[in-house]
Amino acid sequence: MASPLKMIGSSWRWLVGENGSARQILHHGFLVSTVLIGLFSAVFNYLMELTVPAYSLALLVISLMIMVMWYRSRFHGEFRRMSWLFCTLVTFVMLPASWLFNNGMDGPTLLFFLMASAYVLGVLPPSPIRRGIIISGLMFMPWLLLTLEHARPGLVVAYESPAIRSLDMGISYTLAFGLLSVVIAGYAKRIREERDLARIYAHKLEHLSRLDSLTGLYNHRTIHEHAEIWINQYERACLLICDLDHFKLINDVHGHPYGDQVLTHFSSWILALSQKFEGKAGRYGGEEFMILLPGGLAVARQFDRQLRDRCDASPLPHGSVRFCTGASELCKQSTLTSWVKRSDEALYHAKANGRDQLIVDRDMNVV
Repeated sequence: MASPLKMIGSSWRWLVGENGSARQILHHGFLVSTVLIGLFSAVFNYLMELTVPAYSLALLVISLMIMVMWYRSRFHGEFRRMSWLFCTLVTFVMLPASWLFNNGMDGPTLLFFLMASAYVLGVLPPSPIRRGIIISGLMFMPWLLLTLEHARPGLVVAYESPAIRSLDMGISYTLAFGLLSVVIAGYAKRIREERDLARIYAHKLEHLSRLDSLTGLYNHRTIHEHAEIWINQYERACLLICDLDHFKLINDVHGHPYGDQVLTHFSSWILALSQKFEGKAGRYGGEEFMILLPGGLAVARQFDRQLRDRCDASPLPHGSVRFCTGASELCKQSTLTSWVKRSDEALYHAKANGRDQLIVDRDMNVV
């Protein structure tokens, strides 16, 4: 059987809607607290005869209205509308009425004005005009009420004795502490929510910073970083550099938009195949691409053959994509510079001897 504290916690999470945003949870928590405080105050004021009975009745009616606002916001998705309505009710009806019927400047209403301000600043959706009206009301309404009380002190219902005032102020402080706890919890959740969102965006930005913006492959820096890691972690691996044949002519004849289309399609085929071979692929620069593959030269040959098959099977409007490949296998003495240089020399040999082929550095022969 669940303990009373767990039952209270579960009930509170259900009342505020634990899956909502921080603003919604703060809003629902404040509404529920206001309903409870309103009902308690109505009974307390009536039993202690702190004010006229009509004010206690008004508190009951207003508490029921706020309960309806909570229901509409919690279960009908009307958070924005109900938050504006509640802020208007609190600022221009509830707190001024509390001032007049609950002992004015000698009562606890100024304390509740501060609690309402903390709630409003954390909940109200962005709308400069409406926010300005509510915040101005919370800022200047006490001044208006103080001026009115000074001019017409008879409008304010006074305490019957200092003992009653002490009791009311003590209970009001406790209720305000409860409201403040709800507001602080809401702000804390909002801070956590914003922190988590910032982490997500930071992760996305870091990921995007590692990619080439046009092709979606790793950029030059990142593919070099992976190559450095592979040198230290793999015993057998191949580094391939692919270069599109006559790409400058493609741009000159068919235009740069078509050239970008060639790059993006070729990159998509490289990416799919590199994932199939459990490798890494990056845009080395311009129309050149670097691919890291686990295994020996047989894997490099297989990758190159399948890539050419895909190019032939999916020709673009102005023909199939043609390319040269230079490949080299990782050696024990390899550094990043030497490994890249061997593949680059093989690529240059392929371009100088007819293009549209794979050459490996080992023998500089057509494979």
